[in-house]
Amino acid sequence: MKGLKKNLAFGLVLLLVFYCGQVSATKISILTEHLAPFQIVTTNAIEGFSTEIVEATLAQAQYEYAISAHPWALSYRRAQHGKNTCIYSLARIPEREPLFKWVGHIASSTISLYSLSNSQITISAIEEAKKYNIAVIRDDVTHHFLLSKKFIENQNLYVVDNYDALLKLLDLSSRHIDLVVLNDDLLRNRVKNLGETTKYKNVFQFKALTLNFHFACSLNTEQVIVDNLINAMMLLEQRGALLTIRKKWQKNMVSLIN
Repeated sequence: MKGLKKNLAFGLVLLLVFYCGQVSATKISILTEHLAPFQIVTTNAIEGFSTEIVEATLAQAQYEYAISAHPWALSYRRAQHGKNTCIYSLARIPEREPLFKWVGHIASSTISLYSLSNSQITISAIEEAKKYNIAVIRDDVTHHFLLSKKFIENQNLYVVDNYDALLKLLDLSSRHIDLVVLNDDLLRNRVKNLGETTKYKNVFQFKALTLNFHFACSLNTEQVIVDNLINAMMLLEQRGALLTIRKKWQKNMVSLIN
């Protein structure tokens, strides 16, 4: 009987070791976009504020991973259906709640409507913005938010695939775009120098919309992976490791809330 118990115990240990090995050996696909300073895509690397938080979480959970950057609409679509696929920085809003498995909070940031600095546009309420042509990024949280506020695509709302195109639209009078949606840090990182930022001005800050950035995974991601990532991120938060990362970046950011 003792021999049987020993064999059973040994078998359980082997099974546990095998299971843990399988979990840690799972490679996760991580999707994002170039969104400096949150995600900074260079020729050889993907860096930035949010990237540091996500990589710290993955290291704590001991998962292999590969990060790739694409236009936001592509990353967003792939992240909804891919097997063991996650995405950042994904703004969390009610409409997206059932579409992903949410891992944890990265940071919050303000968002505004911008015009050219020589524009006479003034806005004190979101309803007033409906009489202007506004450009947004396709499938960005601002796109979904303005649709929910009854803005109409190709009437007063126009979608593009990247932020470089967004700013160029303001400069092209032939396109008749009056406003674009950005935050101060995105603007500062998109233009080549601080002098160029004077070409644009903030005409309205959304009070009802904050970029509440999260790390999230597809519904096709194994629940054990999501749970391990959640626990890893919570542990780093409790230790103050994520706060240290936030403080390091916050010194050079103007729109970061927490």
